[in-house]
Amino acid sequence: MFCRNCGAEMSDNATFCPKCGTARAGAEEVALKKEIVEDNQIKYELRPVFNVPYKLLCNIGQAIIYAVILWWLFYELIEVFNFKWNMIFLVIAVMALYVLIKLVFEKFQYNDLEYNFYNTKVEYKDGFLNKEEKELKYKYVREVTMSQGIFERIFKIGTIRIFTNATSGVYNGRNHNGMRGRNGIYIHCIENVKEQYEKIKQIIDEGSEDA
Repeated sequence: MFCRNCGAEMSDNATFCPKCGTARAGAEEVALKKEIVEDNQIKYELRPVFNVPYKLLCNIGQAIIYAVILWWLFYELIEVFNFKWNMIFLVIAVMALYVLIKLVFEKFQYNDLEYNFYNTKVEYKDGFLNKEEKELKYKYVREVTMSQGIFERIFKIGTIRIFTNATSGVYNGRNHNGMRGRNGIYIHCIENVKEQYEKIKQIIDEGSEDA
């Protein structure tokens, strides 16, 4: 076999010309196929946990805030018609119903959350109600961070954020569990978050070098 570029003789098993370094005919296609196969194999799968006490605390906090706002908005009307106690019981009932419904919906959503880490990319999937998918190449990742708020530390969970160059880093995303910021991925309610963070960071670092 001879090199297609310089004409030097090559071994039948050689991938590149020993003289000029040109790839053997068909070598690029073989390398591309190998990369595609490797990138379709999941290296690591991460699923957030539905921590009931933590979610219950968060939802009760939200319900109290909404109740205070409603009470402030309709305070004069409550005073005029003198049904303060009736309003209190109604607000408590609505708060309890809100918390229960939100817990059920979040539970179903967590069952469908997937974060699959491949050789050069991570995929996020949410199949509950509105189907949502997102793919992020490691070469576009700017940084990976881990955080634990005071309540997260109490319940032994944490959050991992994967930022890209276009990520705002601001809490303004579409849902509570999967994606926040503009182009990053935020993963909440992760057990053993330090260990998971180190594993994910290693995969992304290695994938960035290969990309």
